Amino acid sequence: MTPGVDGGGPGAGRGWRFWCAYVVMVAPNAAVGLTLAAMPPILPELAARLGGERVAQLITSVSGFGMIAGGFVSGRLLERMGIRAFTLVSLILYGVFGTAGWFLSSAPWMGASRFLLGVGGVFFSTAALALTAATFSGEARSRVIGQQQAASQVVNVCAVFIVGALVGITGWRGAFLLYGAFALLLLAMALAGVRPLTRAPSASETRAGARASGFAMLIAPVCALTTLMGILTVIPMAQLPFALADEGHGSAQQVSIVLGANFVFAAVSAMSYARLKTRFGKRATFMSGLSIGMLGIALMGLVNGLVPASIAAALAGLGTGIYNTYVFDHGVEISPPIYHGRAAGLLFAFMFFGAAINPIVAGAFEEALGLHRAFVAIAIVALACALPVILARPRPLPSSAPSGQP
Repeated sequence: MTPGVDGGGPGAGRGWRFWCAYVVMVAPNAAVGLTLAAMPPILPELAARLGGERVAQLITSVSGFGMIAGGFVSGRLLERMGIRAFTLVSLILYGVFGTAGWFLSSAPWMGASRFLLGVGGVFFSTAALALTAATFSGEARSRVIGQQQAASQVVNVCAVFIVGALVGITGWRGAFLLYGAFALLLLAMALAGVRPLTRAPSASETRAGARASGFAMLIAPVCALTTLMGILTVIPMAQLPFALADEGHGSAQQVSIVLGANFVFAAVSAMSYARLKTRFGKRATFMSGLSIGMLGIALMGLVNGLVPASIAAALAGLGTGIYNTYVFDHGVEISPPIYHGRAAGLLFAFMFFGAAINPIVAGAFEEALGLHRAFVAIAIVALACALPVILARPRPLPSSAPSGQP
């Protein structure tokens, strides 16, 4: 039996129950992406019914604060509850509070439900990444983490169209039904495939895990790097539309084309991360991805026209898929197995924290240099800030997670 997965078939846990668990492992970033991606099509209706544009935007964004808060406690809760129970509880939270928008009519209650939706989403993400770390190692684990990142980009592309179809059938509240349907599907998969982790930690793992201060020192640089990656990831969505509008390309259709290039190429590079890591090494892959991504961000401030902007967004997407996969893969790789859940929760918390402070950081650059020069400056500063963390060589702690091939 593969740890945390009930194989139920021939080979090393490759029966239908394993593949149910595999869907659960690949899905967390898609669930998190859906918390935000499902909302833009219904923002006008939300604003009209709940108190204006600012209220609607706040209700939409408050789920991000739930993800930050939930990420900091998710690892410890997972350790107390166990992987199976924690996965099931997280999906119930996600489904219940995501669907709550179907019947809630008060802005405060809607905001509270969105906050708890974010908590449920990051709980599930933590559980799935911890399960991935316990089930796979080496290239196989990197491949699954890359698939997690790619799934998020696919959801970003598809959610708007799915929500649009639902809203056309059921009205604007139909968008909230998507959360319930997604949670029910994953809940069925988790019930069938996810089992308690039965492998006891080895003596060396127990000694390594007992040094909580050592784990904190080990994971802190990766969390700092993850925060930076969170800031960079949302630049195409948060700042690029304003640059396009400044050039006369600000229509929804034009912005969608440019952002679509970013999402598609991010998915492609995330899926390719494991193969690139095996061939060129982890650091070289990350540095190449970060350099390509920063070239794309810098070009956003230098080029004019829809096609050049799409190329810049595509380059930024190539970088996003690689460097986001790297931080999660590296974070769990260097952590002792008994702390995989804690590492996963912290990584997600700091990723969402970076996304949350993006307007502050990017706004400071824009105020000092202007919108277009800010892109170039952010790219240069990001490379400079990332170098010390990349060049540091942490000593990995013991790991005995089993190998596997998806």
